Amino acid sequence: MNITSKISIFFTLICLFLAICIFSILKQSENSTIEFEDKQIKKSTETFFEALKSKSFFLQNIAYEHSINDNILKILEEKKNKTNKINFIKDKYTHFFLFDKNKDFIYGNVYDINSDEFVSIPNAVKTFFKTKKIDIYLDKNRVNFITLDYEKILFTIEKVFKNNKFLGYVFVGRSLDSLFLSELSKITHQYISFLPSHTLTKKKQLKVDSNLISYDINRANNHTLFTYLELIDQLNDSKFYIRMKMNRDYFVQINKNNKTIFYIFIVTFILLIIAVYFFIDKLFAKRIKNITNIIKNISKSSSLKLKINLDYNDEITYLSKKINQMLYSINLKQHENLKKQRDFLQSVLDTQKNIILITDGKDIHTTNKKFVDIFKSKDEFLTNIALLDNKTQDNLVNIAKKYDSYEKPAKLKIEDELKYFTFDVQKLDMQKYLICMDDVSKYNEKICHLEQKASMDELTQVYNKNTITTMLNCWLEIKSFCLIIFDIDYFKNINDTYGHFIGDCVLKDLTKLIKNILPKKDILGRFGGKEFIVLINDNSSNNIINIANRLKEKVEHKRFIYDDALVNLTISLGTTFCIKGESYQDVYKRADEALYEAKNSGRNRVCFK
Repeated sequence: MNITSKISIFFTLICLFLAICIFSILKQSENSTIEFEDKQIKKSTETFFEALKSKSFFLQNIAYEHSINDNILKILEEKKNKTNKINFIKDKYTHFFLFDKNKDFIYGNVYDINSDEFVSIPNAVKTFFKTKKIDIYLDKNRVNFITLDYEKILFTIEKVFKNNKFLGYVFVGRSLDSLFLSELSKITHQYISFLPSHTLTKKKQLKVDSNLISYDINRANNHTLFTYLELIDQLNDSKFYIRMKMNRDYFVQINKNNKTIFYIFIVTFILLIIAVYFFIDKLFAKRIKNITNIIKNISKSSSLKLKINLDYNDEITYLSKKINQMLYSINLKQHENLKKQRDFLQSVLDTQKNIILITDGKDIHTTNKKFVDIFKSKDEFLTNIALLDNKTQDNLVNIAKKYDSYEKPAKLKIEDELKYFTFDVQKLDMQKYLICMDDVSKYNEKICHLEQKASMDELTQVYNKNTITTMLNCWLEIKSFCLIIFDIDYFKNINDTYGHFIGDCVLKDLTKLIKNILPKKDILGRFGGKEFIVLINDNSSNNIINIANRLKEKVEHKRFIYDDALVNLTISLGTTFCIKGESYQDVYKRADEALYEAKNSGRNRVCFK
C-alpha cells in the first residue's frame, strides 16, 4: 500500500468515525421521534377505547331506561309481539330487541341510518341468545361487538326485573357505520376506518381498565402511519380490525433536518479529503510511488535491467541513483552464478539411471539424458501424459502423484510398445517439482501373470470359487441375470471305476465343452470338486431353461473317450433368475435347491426355482 493511500485511508477513517458518530446521534433522534409517535399512538388508542366505552355506557343507560319502562315490562310479562315501534330514538341507536327469560325472541326493531328506514330482524341475534352465555356480556366495563346482517354492532344487554322477578333481556346496539366512525375520528383526531380482516405482524398489547387491547403499528411511509386495533366479534368469536390513520408531520420534519445535517457533513469532509490527497500527491507521493513500482516490477519479472528515472537533484534522486548501481552489480553477479549452477545440475541429472525431469506442472524446464533417450522429445512425453489423463486434463504434477506405486503404474506407449512407469515427486521450491520415473514394465508383467494365475482353477482353467463368487456379487449390484449351478452325475463312480486321472480329464474336457457352447458374455466357474456355476447374461426365465437344456443335451450326447475307456456323462442343473440388489445367499440358495430337486427327480434334468 502506497503512502498516498495510507494517508487517504487515515483521513477516510477519521471521516468515517465522525460520520458514524453523527449518524448515531441522528439515528437516536429518529428513534426518539418514533418513541414519541408510539406514545401518541397509545394515547390515541386509549382515547379511541374510552370513546367506545362512552358509547357503550350511553347504550347501557338507554338499555336501563327501557328495562324499567312499563310498556317493556308489560310486553315481557305477556310475551306478545307488538307491531308498533316503542320509543325508538333513531339517532341514538340502531338495534333494539327484547328476549324473555328463556332467551326467546319477543320484540325487536332494526333501523338503517343510511336509508332512514326500519329493516327486518336478523336471525343471527336469536342464534346468539340461544347459544351464548349472556351473563358474561352484562359486565358494565365490557365493550361488546356482534355481526348482524354483515354489519358490526356495538351492543349492551340489560336484565329486566319487576318486583325482583326476572322477566328477560333488553338488547340495545349501534352499528359501526360511517357516521359512527366519523364521530370517533373527531374524538381521536385521526381518520378511523373498519377492516373485516387483517394480520398483526408485530402484535402489541395495551390494557385499558379491564380490557386488553391488541394492536399493531404500520409505518407505511415517511408521511403516513396506520394503527390496527384488534376487536372480537362475540357471535362467532372471530376477529375484526379498526384502522386509525395518523400524519407523521413531526417525524418528517425531524428526518428532513437530520438528512440536511448529515449531507452537509459528508460533502465537507469529502472535499477536505480530496484537497489533502492532491496536496500530498503533488509534493512527494508520485516520486516515491514510481520508485516502488520499479522495485515491484523487478521482483515480479526477476529482471535486474530495469532502471529508475532521475528527474530532480534532491535526496530522492540520490537514493534512486544508488539503487540503479546496486541493481547493475547484482545482475552481473547473478548471471555468473546461475550459469555455474545450471551446468553442475545438468551434469548430475545426466549421470542418473532413472528418467528425471523438472517441471512447474505445465511446462518441462529440464530433463536428463535418459529422458531424451527414451521419449526423444518433450512433446512426445506430454502427448502420452495427455492420453493417460484425457478426462480431467490435470497438470503434470498431480498426474504423477496418482501413479506412485508398483500397484498403480502409468501405462505409456513408446514406439508402438507399452511401457509401465512409476513416478516419485519431490518439491524443489514454490513453483518447481522434480519428477523421477522408474521403468517397472518387467515387474508389472510378473504381477499380472500372478494375478491371473490366482483367479483361475488350476485343473480346468476356468474361474475358481473365490473369483466366480466375487463376479456373482458384482453382477447382483449392477443388473438382473440368470444363474445355473450344475453337478456331474455319479462322478464318484467315474473316479472309482477309471481312476482320478480319468476323472480330472473328464473335468477338463467338460469345461472346454461348456465354454464352447456359452457366449463370451457368460461366465463359467468351478465352485467345488464336481460342481460348477454359470452366470448367464440374460434376464428371461424361459431363455434360461432352454439354455440349460441345451447344455444338458450337449453333455449327454458327447462321447468322452480316454484310451480304451468310454465314459458316458450326464449333468443335473438347477437354475434361477437373479434380481438386481438381491443377496448372494438368497440366489445361491434358490439355485442349490433347484439342483437338489433335479438330483432327487432322477438326475440328468433341469429344474428352475
